[in-house]
Amino acid sequence: MKLKNLLRPSLLKKFLVAFMAVSLVPLIIAEYYTLKESEKELLTKLNEEYYSTIGQLRRTIDEIYIKSWVSNLNSVAGYLQANPYMQQDVIVNFLNGNLNLTEEMILLAYKMPNSDQPLYFMKNEKINELYQADGEAVANLFQVQYGSKKTTAEGVLAPYYFEKSQRYFLPIEYPVRFSKDEVGVLRGVYDINAILNYIAASDPGAHREIYIIDENGRILFRNQNGRFEFSAILPYPIVAKFKQSLGGESRASQVEPFEYEGEKYLGNFTVSHYVNWGILVVDRASLAYALINQMKRTIFFWIILAIVLSLGFSTIFARSFSNAIRYLAKMSRTIGEGDFNVEIKVPSRDELGQLGHSLQEMANSLKDAVRVKEELFSIQQEVKIASRIQQSILPLSLPQVNGLAIAADYIPMAGVAGDFYDFHEINEDTVGVIVADVSGHGIPAALIGAMVKVAFSQQIALASQPEAVLKEMNNMLCGKTEDQFLTACYVLIDNLKKKLITADAGHPPLLIFRRETQELLQVKPKGLVIGFMPDMDFPVESFDLRSGDRVVFYTDGIIEAPDPQNELFGEERFNQLIRDNESQPPAEFIKKVVDTLIDYCGHKESFEDDVTMVVIDVA
Repeated sequence: MKLKNLLRPSLLKKFLVAFMAVSLVPLIIAEYYTLKESEKELLTKLNEEYYSTIGQLRRTIDEIYIKSWVSNLNSVAGYLQANPYMQQDVIVNFLNGNLNLTEEMILLAYKMPNSDQPLYFMKNEKINELYQADGEAVANLFQVQYGSKKTTAEGVLAPYYFEKSQRYFLPIEYPVRFSKDEVGVLRGVYDINAILNYIAASDPGAHREIYIIDENGRILFRNQNGRFEFSAILPYPIVAKFKQSLGGESRASQVEPFEYEGEKYLGNFTVSHYVNWGILVVDRASLAYALINQMKRTIFFWIILAIVLSLGFSTIFARSFSNAIRYLAKMSRTIGEGDFNVEIKVPSRDELGQLGHSLQEMANSLKDAVRVKEELFSIQQEVKIASRIQQSILPLSLPQVNGLAIAADYIPMAGVAGDFYDFHEINEDTVGVIVADVSGHGIPAALIGAMVKVAFSQQIALASQPEAVLKEMNNMLCGKTEDQFLTACYVLIDNLKKKLITADAGHPPLLIFRRETQELLQVKPKGLVIGFMPDMDFPVESFDLRSGDRVVFYTDGIIEAPDPQNELFGEERFNQLIRDNESQPPAEFIKKVVDTLIDYCGHKESFEDDVTMVVIDVA
């Protein structure tokens, strides 16, 4: 029982929680920013340390080794270019001597101008050793590729990887130009593993993992802290960012946090200037953030202390409100049970007194609300009757016309509204169709819609003259619609002659989908709205129909239907809906449009405007 009472919600407990929250917010905010600044400083320091480590490794690869190889090969090419008339035996001796000047060079090739067969100079012992392990793959080392798109400005080509011997070799080529048409090529192949052996001997990683990977993420080198074996694909997510950087301008990164197998890490990388190698340093976040974690524990201690002090103070302060709150709660229950004649007395003039006064006003307002509710119920009943009357002005059935398949639907935004459609069935091959939209919504629009029904019904004698129908309706309605107006489109369709004649009064365009050519055509004479002024003329357009045409009438409630973000459905979506569903019968197509609008608008109980469609297929 005591536990149940303890868990029961009360204003006192809520006040305690609120007071603690307010009193702790400044402390938490201050400590949060202190922690953030410390973390920022730590990341800056780590970034400097990581970049220093990988920068040192990159300089070892680029400056100490590859740049010196490039410079050496450039000097040899320059000497050959400066002495164009050397005999071949002199060239052979010269190049043989240069082969041994660089320990890492295993092959030197010289393709002289106007010669298809290069001169090769190699360290036979190393070449034979490679041939025994990797066989025909060694032949790639001998292929001169000058002019390849893979060659950098310094003549460095993509490294070769020999999988069986697990070794990398870097080809570098330089042109030897004697004249515009006489160009030789000097090619040197270097053992890159010498670089990796040098780095392994220095091991600058401390407790961190150091990796060198190729452009595919394969591990070329790992220090003693590395978790993954040589030649394996490094699975850390930071490898993806390294690969992205190969195609961009940035060749280095800032400290990047990432997760692997549920553990958090920090990492950084840079890329060699000459080869697409990534140099990565990786550190467990738990080690890097040890100082930050200690600060978090200290902050947690002070927060707990603040909570204990706040509880004590809040309990003493809040009890003074308890009796008044219980009294107001009792009065609230009395009001909730339907007794609105209560008299609430709270002697204090503070916020509790104001609350008591508000409860008294609420009780009085609820008495008035009951009376208003009864009056509103009566109004709603009248609206339902008006809705039934408004529905009755629509056609009870669709006309039967030879060769025409007709479907129509009308969905009001609320109980009653102002959209309207109707037909004049002239003969077995000809029909007149009107679709209209009264401005505004609700009962006023519905009443004008009823007037439109009467006005249209009286135009049966003029049904074959679209312009005359709208003109006479305008004369009948002008001055009787207050400040509201009416848009309308009246169309005469003669299926025997395959002819369509339309008159327009400011209505959205008539759409005709031509299945034969998959075109969607708009027909819209530019007429003014009905009710604007008497004796107006309404423009007329005629259109030749073809078998398979679909004629679509609609009101703007379709194209102006908004989604939850208030973006309108629009003509483009509607037009695409017509194209995508051209094979459906008219009634099913209208249902598809309505269902699509319901989904687009977020399944609201009703649309924000009336929706009306008439669809006619020509056989």
